[in-house]
Amino acid sequence: MSKIPNNFHIIYGLAENFGWDEYEHYVGEVGKTIKRPKSDAFNIIRYLAIKSTYETNHPDNIFFYYKHEPYGEWWDRAQQYITPVKVEPPTEIFGNPVHNYAHQADVMRLQILIEEGGIYIDSDVLCLKSFEPLLNSGPFIMGQESENPGKLGNCIMLSEKDAEFPKIWLGEYTTFDDDKWVDHSILLPYHLSTRHSDLINILDYKKFTWPLYHSEHLRWFFRNGVSYAECDYSDGVVSKMGGLLTTDEDFNESYAIHLWTGKAVTNEFIKDFPDNPMEDWMTVDNIRNIDTPFNKLARRFLEDL
Repeated sequence: MSKIPNNFHIIYGLAENFGWDEYEHYVGEVGKTIKRPKSDAFNIIRYLAIKSTYETNHPDNIFFYYKHEPYGEWWDRAQQYITPVKVEPPTEIFGNPVHNYAHQADVMRLQILIEEGGIYIDSDVLCLKSFEPLLNSGPFIMGQESENPGKLGNCIMLSEKDAEFPKIWLGEYTTFDDDKWVDHSILLPYHLSTRHSDLINILDYKKFTWPLYHSEHLRWFFRNGVSYAECDYSDGVVSKMGGLLTTDEDFNESYAIHLWTGKAVTNEFIKDFPDNPMEDWMTVDNIRNIDTPFNKLARRFLEDL
């Protein structure tokens, strides 16, 4: 068995506005539009993704693929750890249009892993410990995205160069529809895994995507703004799989955490703090001094600042 290369791949900046132009939110029954400033071109979350990857994995390379180069303080700090790669994202696959930047990234990550091998991570993934034990664990590795085994998360994937599973997966893009959000990115790999189980190693959700994509989980993780009792719903959903949200030991099994920033930042926090954008509360001082679960995990990657 070949070893998965210790090279990391991150894709970001395919959209000119970096995906943060404006969002519409609802506060109570009143519609409210929140415009996100372009200072979000590269924020502290993106920096932490790169810094945590560098410190925990000591990778041979962190390749950072972009069309539109980010800018700002955190981008300047991150560049010492990465190899920037300017790209032109695909606009079609097998004759099917690919216009959504997230779908372009879905295609690119498969192409990169086939051609180069290594570890793909989203730009909002916080690495907690070395992936070294996984590098000989199969030709292609994914994790469950949730307690629902029918979804595999493409936010973190490990692959040998020229592995068969991502080639089969990419070949299924003959049926791709740009208007459908998760069909080819999350649902399809699960269905393929049921037919090609010998080509993929599937890890449980606590390895890469804990806490889960639940409001209760994310509010607890980032804000610590709800009591443990209010997490009972989510705890009940996952308790049969060994998960609770009440101790630091929750993360002992986690190699990394997908921070779900699209949902966590825009939906879960702005609705409670509509005039308090992420730049105001996700700061170095707050991460160092406020003991939310996220802050306690992230602050070690800011010790040199």
